[in-house]
Amino acid sequence: MDALDVILKANDLVAVLGREVSVRLLDISASGCLLESASRLVLGSTGSLLVNFEGKEYVDDVRIMRCRQFEGSSGAYQIGAEFLWTNTPHDRSLRRVVTHLQSSAIKTGSFGQSTRM
Repeated sequence: MDALDVILKANDLVAVLGREVSVRLLDISASGCLLESASRLVLGSTGSLLVNFEGKEYVDDVRIMRCRQFEGSSGAYQIGAEFLWTNTPHDRSLRRVVTHLQSSAIKTGSFGQSTRM
């Protein structure tokens, strides 16, 4: 029996399937954010949301709480995500730059930041 067979026959085998989804940040608050994507996301799914702001990457874990298709759109989804408290916010935590992102959006009329989940 080779090493792969041993792993696959284990009683405590756990697997994770991940994917990268491009999203557009529409709104953000201390508790979560509103995203737009061409991809439908399953309610309750979790992931890491990464936002590039002023040349720096900020990331936080989120859970999908809402996903609905825009009426009259050609496949765009509006996604509500809440921040998860899986760890203490760190220097590059998205929650730490919420006020900067909000003030930037007010000045420019858009967040205009690249995001992915």
